[in-house]
Amino acid sequence: MIIRFFKNIDGTAAVEFSFVAPLLILLIVGLVDIGNYVRERMKLEQISRAAVDYVLQGGAEANITADIIAHYDEQNVQLYSLTTDRVCTCSDGVSQDCGAVSCGQNDHSRQYIEVSLQRTYSPLFTYPGIPNELTLTGNARMRFD
Repeated sequence: MIIRFFKNIDGTAAVEFSFVAPLLILLIVGLVDIGNYVRERMKLEQISRAAVDYVLQGGAEANITADIIAHYDEQNVQLYSLTTDRVCTCSDGVSQDCGAVSCGQNDHSRQYIEVSLQRTYSPLFTYPGIPNELTLTGNARMRFD
């Protein structure tokens, strides 16, 4: 009877699955969490590009939060930190004051609008070596002159 017990392979798959299942579940949850992180990062980049386009189309920089961010993520508007800036450069790429740009002869200033967005992202679970809150950033810069 004891020899027959050790030779019996019924239930072997169930035992192997019980060892592998927690690892598979952890892997799937981690992939979902990474997918959410990437999705939120892409959304932040898309919002920053839309904000720059909005300003170039004649929208006021003060209305970006109400008109653009609220359109893309109405429930989490308060989580976003917005910074807009106008940047002027010469052809060599050196930033200058937009009011007093003095580029060399046969050169002209290039004016850009730059939008930076920041938002915190919290993973579903805590992972070793990964902070509980990650800062996502999205930047967009377009020339408008």
